[in-house]
Amino acid sequence: MKVSAVVMASGMSKRMKAEKLRMIVGNKPMYMHVLEKVSQCDFYDTAVVSWDHEILKSASELGFKGVKNPEYDRGQSKSVVLGLKNLEQSDGYMFFVADQPLLTAETIKELLRTFENNPQKIVMPVCKGRRGNPVIFPEALKGQLLSLEGDTGGKAVISSNSGSVLTVEIKSEQELLDIDTAEDYERLASKVHMNKDMVIIKGGGDIATGVVQKLHRCGFRVLILEVEKPTAIRRAVSLSEAIFRGHKAVEDIVCVRAESIEEIYKAWQEDKVAAVVDPEGAYIKKLKPKIVVDCIIAKKNTGMSRDLAPITIAVGPGFTAGSDVDAVVESNRGHNLGRIYFEGEAEPNTQIPGIVKGLSMERVLYSPCGGIFSTSLEIGDRVKKGDVVGETGGMIVRAKIDGIIRGLLRDGTKVTSNFKIGDVDPREDEYENCFTISDKARAIGGGVLEAAEILKRIKNI
Repeated sequence: MKVSAVVMASGMSKRMKAEKLRMIVGNKPMYMHVLEKVSQCDFYDTAVVSWDHEILKSASELGFKGVKNPEYDRGQSKSVVLGLKNLEQSDGYMFFVADQPLLTAETIKELLRTFENNPQKIVMPVCKGRRGNPVIFPEALKGQLLSLEGDTGGKAVISSNSGSVLTVEIKSEQELLDIDTAEDYERLASKVHMNKDMVIIKGGGDIATGVVQKLHRCGFRVLILEVEKPTAIRRAVSLSEAIFRGHKAVEDIVCVRAESIEEIYKAWQEDKVAAVVDPEGAYIKKLKPKIVVDCIIAKKNTGMSRDLAPITIAVGPGFTAGSDVDAVVESNRGHNLGRIYFEGEAEPNTQIPGIVKGLSMERVLYSPCGGIFSTSLEIGDRVKKGDVVGETGGMIVRAKIDGIIRGLLRDGTKVTSNFKIGDVDPREDEYENCFTISDKARAIGGGVLEAAEILKRIKNI
């Protein structure tokens, strides 16, 4: 019995709004799962129909005929017709979709055995009353398949020949899962070793990085939302630097910049944190995370609300727990640092920097006027009181104390008058502190993690 296979991989991913077939599932592109399963079975001839050069190249390497579909926007019928026209004449033709990564070779072989015993039937899988792909059509129906037009696939032929349909009950409904939307992909992710809770963090500065580390280490998938040009001072320990550089490592955490849902999930599959430019929070609506945390440290609410996610947490003043968010974590140094408030607010902003070796305001550098900040120094450089650190709008900024530059804006950053542009640590023997997460960030990170776990238990989420 000669049965040939057609893998249809020409979809436009309109509902996903991303090239879904390239999305990573279990450390390989989604389409590759289907190609590998088909290649494990005994087909007389095989073809992959796609407009994507990468998919066609992979298909060719696996021994498939790669059939380019230049008119993929004309619908499924074009893939069906192109696939059939490029196959050797066979007793039956089995059609696969490329977004069904949980399909097993065992199911394919069972469908083939059933068709061999019933060569005049349309054979398809079913589970708990739900029909799905792949489907085998007998040679007698080839003419009807070749006559399909528009965005019409094999369903039209199945409908016209309902009396010839033979279903095969399979054990797992998961095998019939095809991926059309971000929600479908999220459900899929939970079935392939990605069953971690998703957290979206607003802001990627040094405090947020301490929060991210705690959450990531404890098994959460983390996405950071940032502005196009982040202004973190302590850049050496801020994952927001990934926005500029494409990637950033802080201690044991690696963050990569992502441009799409596909790239976000790829980062998670590789056990990394993802960061996107999304100050408006569009990805919150797209991905529907379990938890959203505001770590912008703006000292005010810039758009947090309890309806953003099942669990909402904010760091620092400007938020009311029980109203704006579910919980607020204290950011002020002192006895309550890292404390969780499930009602009320954090302590008000003192506007006084932390005291180090008796120095507070002297440590911090501000722009004397608006303009472009320029500097030739780097974080970790040593300075003496009076040394030039940089300039803004032609006005020089000098160090006020001896010490190590622990925080410094990027050269070329546009600033306003009195904008914080850097800080100097008077502890010259603690150079490594410039490149590790601070005690404050770790304490706040612990508070956010604790709040998340408490709220998961209380809300039974």
